[in-house]
Amino acid sequence: NIPEDGIPAVIEKYSIDTDDPVRNRALLLELIADVMFGVPSVIVSRGHRDAGAPTYMYEFQYRPSFSSELKPKTVIGDHGDEVFSVFGAPILREGASKQETNLSKMVMKFWANFARNGNPNGKGLPHWPEYDQKEGYLQIGATTQQGHRLKGEEVAFWTELRSKKPSQKVHPEL
Repeated sequence: NIPEDGIPAVIEKYSIDTDDPVRNRALLLELIADVMFGVPSVIVSRGHRDAGAPTYMYEFQYRPSFSSELKPKTVIGDHGDEVFSVFGAPILREGASKQETNLSKMVMKFWANFARNGNPNGKGLPHWPEYDQKEGYLQIGATTQQGHRLKGEEVAFWTELRSKKPSQKVHPEL
């Protein structure tokens, strides 16, 4: 649903003057991730928050040791990669690092706490902020820390772009 006259803005936002095919692929993947997952996730989280539901958001940035070799090396955390940690795959598989095993244990604790009481926080875990007007979230990975306004610039860009009325084309052939 991108207005045709908005396409140049998308190309400009997601491109850098480069002939580097690796960089171009990374930028294309970023565009796809923002449109398919990042921006919609923020919009849905804002909707839940604004409706009064306790909301917690995260960004998973860890490449599981058993990721497919077909996945580009530039992709650190892919959609669904956290599921391996939620269900303890690093604990059950041989060859996972201590770091990956500890990450999985932490993620399992977060999810269990959330299932028990609607809040992922618990003793011995990094604090996971509620997604409120400050839009705090948790960056989960090798280093787990709080962040604010996940994809804020991208959400603003896409919201503005999609709110524009498409230009009317004249079709003399009709």
